[in-house]
Amino acid sequence: MSGQTLTDRIAAAQYSVTGSAVARAVCKATTHEVMGPKKKHLDYLIQATNETNVNIPQMADTLFERATNSSWVVVFKALVTTHHLMVHGNERFIQYLASRNTLFNLSNFLDKSGSHVVCL
Repeated sequence: MSGQTLTDRIAAAQYSVTGSAVARAVCKATTHEVMGPKKKHLDYLIQATNETNVNIPQMADTLFERATNSSWVVVFKALVTTHHLMVHGNERFIQYLASRNTLFNLSNFLDKSGSHVVCL
């Protein structure tokens, strides 16, 4: 059994029902599991940035939405996924991010998950 939460599974199922494979992959890459995004989801998203029929603004907006989650894990994975797409994805993704006047606003972020990591 994977460590995905019920919330993660429901969100992925909702994107599957609406037919948004890219949003589903973003959701799957940014689950509550305390581990990095899975390579298969990152690879799918990289490939999607190269497709002409993929809605790059929708992809970026889904990542922005995930970055507003109350869990630090989801926020961190959304940022890691965005960085990965900026480095390895199509230039259209970076151009879209550059065209936005507001990107990630994390100044009000407060982890409400109750998970605390202690660094020694």
